[in-house]
Amino acid sequence: MRRSLVLWHRWFGLIGGIWLLLMAATGSILVFYEEIDRALNPDLFTASAGPSRPADALAAAAVAGRPESIVRYINLPDEPGDVARVYLAPRPAAAPIKDAPAWEVMVDPASAVVLGLRDRNAIDLGRRGVMAFLYKFHHSLHGGPWVEWLLGLLALAWTLDHVAAVVLAVPNPRRWRDSLRLRRGVAGHKRVFDLHRAGGLWLLPVTLVLAVSGVYFNLPDTFRTVVSAASPVTPRPDQRAPDLPRPLEAPPVSFSRAVAAVPAARVDGVAYNAAKGLYWLRVFDPRDIDSYGRRWIYVDARSARVVSDSHAASGTAGDVIMAWQFPLHSGKAFGWTGRLLIFVAGLAVSGFVVTGFLIWGRKAKARRRSEAARRGRPAAGAIPAPAE
Repeated sequence: MRRSLVLWHRWFGLIGGIWLLLMAATGSILVFYEEIDRALNPDLFTASAGPSRPADALAAAAVAGRPESIVRYINLPDEPGDVARVYLAPRPAAAPIKDAPAWEVMVDPASAVVLGLRDRNAIDLGRRGVMAFLYKFHHSLHGGPWVEWLLGLLALAWTLDHVAAVVLAVPNPRRWRDSLRLRRGVAGHKRVFDLHRAGGLWLLPVTLVLAVSGVYFNLPDTFRTVVSAASPVTPRPDQRAPDLPRPLEAPPVSFSRAVAAVPAARVDGVAYNAAKGLYWLRVFDPRDIDSYGRRWIYVDARSARVVSDSHAASGTAGDVIMAWQFPLHSGKAFGWTGRLLIFVAGLAVSGFVVTGFLIWGRKAKARRRSEAARRGRPAAGAIPAPAE
């Protein structure tokens, strides 16, 4: 059993280590996505003083001059001084438009003046697009659905590898405390080994959460199926509702009227699904588990009738498990403490990959020397003995 786990842990590290290193490094940066983005682009995030204009005015400003686009989501300002972010999609066409831009338009909510825009589908390493580039790189390496699937398998393998790592790190359960210590007075390989073993055990609860939530992001249907086997996951209204005979691209109910359907609510954002004829409002609520509105209200785009009002973190145990994945993965479930913990965990995982390669390299060299000695010839790189 132990030999099998050694082989699994070794080959998972060798095959998946580079990809895991890329995910961990970019993940640490993305913990501060919003702060870095604002620092790089202050002109896009500086709003004038005054009350916010209605959602329709913000939407109209965003699509002005872009007749090929329609509004799909409006991220309303959370606090005074915040800008509104309007996300556009290509207007439906007879044939899909390859590489169509996905515009993110920043609008001053007080004046409805466009501050700037950027294409979230573009490969842009400049200050405008580098954070969006890293976000997509972290999710799919910019490789499309099949790479997302492969990274989902990697996350699943990483989840399973946590079991092997614990068994190998604690060979004697009676002396489990020794596996958590960094020995004093050691250096070289012993220090590298201690960092790999003890660091991995200390951060194992956090890295396990990252691994499991990685499966959720990249294999969502599989994750939902597994969770549903233990506890039902309630479909959202837009998932249950049938498609309309034709998409309702010009609904009689506007964005502003949809927001007004819940007058006492503080709306985080509002999206529109033309295929279903439904508005989806994300509303702030005391039950929220991160910085986003987790109360979800659906409004009929033909009658302004509220068809559903629920909180993402309520309902069945399966619903709660699904709702917690992003807040845990990002660390936002626990505010700045959680975000800093995820940041440190990302750096640590990068270190585990490096120390794992160092440990493997040393053992591989030792195996070559042992094999060479058994065969009676010098190992590769060894200095031959002088002739008599």
